[in-house]
Amino acid sequence: MSPATVVKKGEGKPLWMLGSLYEIRVSNDASGGACTVMEMTIPPGMSAPPHKHNGAEILYVLEGMFKLHIEDRTVDAGPGTCAFFPKGTLEWMEATGSSPAKALVVYAPGGMDKFFSEVAEPAKTRSIPPPPTSPPDVAKLVAAGKRHGLEIVPPKH
Repeated sequence: MSPATVVKKGEGKPLWMLGSLYEIRVSNDASGGACTVMEMTIPPGMSAPPHKHNGAEILYVLEGMFKLHIEDRTVDAGPGTCAFFPKGTLEWMEATGSSPAKALVVYAPGGMDKFFSEVAEPAKTRSIPPPPTSPPDVAKLVAAGKRHGLEIVPPKH
């Protein structure tokens, strides 16, 4: 059994990826593999690529607005919205509105922090990074995803 873990505001591992700030609040190791908890701050217009996890995901919107893409439907999600995605659900979120959106995301079982640690860069500050100057390395994301239980799905045209 893992010991209890308390991570206060401003603690946890901050990462920059896809023009957004991703903070590992509870790592796989800290939870004994039970879960990974991430806090994500995403500027308007930015999104994750469509993907599926080999475990469940819970998303709780803290600030701003997201458009959640769940299989073939979309849902507008503001503060207080909570979504549960069972294992294997095709989903992704994009920040909408005029200000950054923030969400708390729980992955169960844990391990997604290993994906983010591999593909993201350490954040220089606990803030949204400068906008990307080149497109993401999709091949790198896909390969790392396969190693960590994440399937990135090309968008339908």
